[in-house]
Amino acid sequence: MITSYTEESPTKRSMTLEIPVDEVRQETEKTARAIAKQARLPGFRPGKAPVEMIKRRYAEEIKGEVLEHLIQHSVADAMVEKNLVPLGRPKIEELKFELDAPLSFRVDLEIRPRIVPKDYRGLKVPSENTAPAEAEVQTLLERLREGQGTYEPIEDRPAADGDFALVDIHGSFPQGDGKDFDAEKTMIEIGYERTMAEMSAHLRNAEPGMTVSFQKSFAADAPDPDFAGKTVLYSVNLIALKKRVLPAIDDEFAKQALTPRGGEAPEEATLELLKQRVVESLTNEKVQALAEKKRRAILDALLALNSVDAPESMTEAEVDSALKEYARYVSRQGVDLKEANIDWNKMREEARDGAVRRVKEYLLLDAIGEAEGIAVTDTELDAELRRRAPEMNSSFSDLKAALVKADRLEGIREDIRIGRVLEFLISEAISAS
Repeated sequence: MITSYTEESPTKRSMTLEIPVDEVRQETEKTARAIAKQARLPGFRPGKAPVEMIKRRYAEEIKGEVLEHLIQHSVADAMVEKNLVPLGRPKIEELKFELDAPLSFRVDLEIRPRIVPKDYRGLKVPSENTAPAEAEVQTLLERLREGQGTYEPIEDRPAADGDFALVDIHGSFPQGDGKDFDAEKTMIEIGYERTMAEMSAHLRNAEPGMTVSFQKSFAADAPDPDFAGKTVLYSVNLIALKKRVLPAIDDEFAKQALTPRGGEAPEEATLELLKQRVVESLTNEKVQALAEKKRRAILDALLALNSVDAPESMTEAEVDSALKEYARYVSRQGVDLKEANIDWNKMREEARDGAVRRVKEYLLLDAIGEAEGIAVTDTELDAELRRRAPEMNSSFSDLKAALVKADRLEGIREDIRIGRVLEFLISEAISAS
């Protein structure tokens, strides 16, 4: 029996349930008799001990089973009565269970907010020309050219901006607030914007064999915590000085650029073919970038036009997922998470706003999918798995079996469905000039 019901927010419900004393007694008697059938007590044949003795001897066990059964079934009935689907396990609070008295307790739960999406057709999305400009083509060709550059020694003059210096670097902390480090045979470009300005300044006019030393004080908010607010003494030995020689942009250059690693150049590997491939690559990048802009415009507009509450449990799950993905990324970089000085509480707080937004986006897209009847059939799901299998060096059957075992198959189906909802919204959108 529901004695009180409160809608605390669009995603939170609280209700108080009371189970009559007669029902509590019946369940207690039923549980005690079930235990009595299997109990073995001294002086009694198996299953013949008096029920009252069983109640005294197994009081805590009986109480636990009665509570579990009555709470589970009464909560389930209340969910049906109020037409609620909880997110996660409901919390049981203020439990009152006494002999010869009704059982009462409060149930706190989260639910998915009821969403009736509006104004999702005819949203404005950007429109751009995806054909690359000639300058963009030339820039990428130049980048390919730099990738084929060679290095020749400089022996007749000291170092100057634009030269490449092969150096051994030793760093120490005069104030004893850091650990010494070495970077051997490191190639740096003197005067390059990403080269430490102090290093370029001290290597300029130096000759191979020379060692230069200098100090650098890092700001307190420097990105690397190992250096933030500290002073480092650098000792840099110039081993060799080189200049980069770039090839001419011609058919021979194109042949090298078009030859896959460990493979052979395609037939008629000419500069014209290379330019064609560059145009195709740049066009593909622009098409993908435009698709992402349209996707972002759709989601921004949906959130502006529809107010949605993000359930706490879904938000926390999204934060957990983001932090786990970050931990996997850091581990792949060779970082020992146990040794890394990572403030996970701070990262959790910083990840929260993004998690809230992603939950709201999902809830809106899910509601639109329901309204439009967008679904993914088993056949369509299998077709997508067959497409993905070669990319994952797996067979279709092995991939599907692994997803089923990991309980991830329906998650893939949902990802495909939400993707189709976005495709639908983009197809219904209006291109902005």
